[in-house]
Amino acid sequence: MFEAVIFDMDGVLIDSEIIYYEWLKSFLEKKGCRLPEEQIKKLSGLSMVQSEQLLDKYFENGAKLWRGYIEECEEYPLDYNDIVNPGVRELLDFLKEKRVKTALASSSDKKEILEVLEEIKLRDYFQVILSGDMFQESKPNPEIYLETMKRLEIVPEKCIVIEDSDYGITAGKTAGAYVIAKEEKRLGFSQNMADWIAPDMYQVKDKIEAMLKQ
Repeated sequence: MFEAVIFDMDGVLIDSEIIYYEWLKSFLEKKGCRLPEEQIKKLSGLSMVQSEQLLDKYFENGAKLWRGYIEECEEYPLDYNDIVNPGVRELLDFLKEKRVKTALASSSDKKEILEVLEEIKLRDYFQVILSGDMFQESKPNPEIYLETMKRLEIVPEKCIVIEDSDYGITAGKTAGAYVIAKEEKRLGFSQNMADWIAPDMYQVKDKIEAMLKQ
């Protein structure tokens, strides 16, 4: 029987990946930097450091471009409450009621994670919160999930990971967890490594509820 659920943040708790993609696409166009959409989509799900490194491979001044983009993002209006994925609160309430341990393992930096969780008032649901900037390598490296499981005192076989990006799904599977993917068709993710794909978070809840009864 499963005893813990580990959530990703962007794309799972909040529908933010597509927004960040559109912001970056618009920023690069404004700077006169041409990059195929498929290449821009490859940054979805990566940590800040990984994104900067990848953009630096695409452009001679890629690292500087990325830092400029991050600075400009501070000026973009975004109410995280408007993009909480439907069904997330119901799932978290259900897991709390069933006394299933919950954690958050996100490639975003810790400051952003805490800012989002405080704004959408979900901070208190998670016993463990880890960020990509705490590790030498973020997803698809499984280290963030292995460390989360360690802190939860749970073996991988008793853990469910909820992800959306291929990087995160790979990390969860490599760590030995059962991975449920929140379906995402807009960013070119294949999600084919996931054990199960759910069209929305309500169906993620239904799936986990059924698994807990097994």
